Amino acid sequence: MAYYNSQQTVTLVGVYQGYTNGYYVFELENGDIIDFEQINKKNLEHFDLKSSTFKNKKFEITYKEIFDDVDDEDLVIFKLHDLQLL
Repeated sequence: MAYYNSQQTVTLVGVYQGYTNGYYVFELENGDIIDFEQINKKNLEHFDLKSSTFKNKKFEITYKEIFDDVDDEDLVIFKLHDLQLL
């Protein structure tokens, strides 16, 4: 099978749950939990997400879903691109 890589940009609303085990965790409006391991550094300049200041705050979240086929195993990476406090 051929190697592939694709990206999709998604914008949703979610509530910040905190920074846990190296992940920025948000609960989406539909109840799903999404963990971001990668984050655009400009967001960290505006929001100190490692502190509890923004915990339980609602954000508009724009992120990329990066799909990779590595060694015939599908891998999905969520990269937080932009945050807007609501």
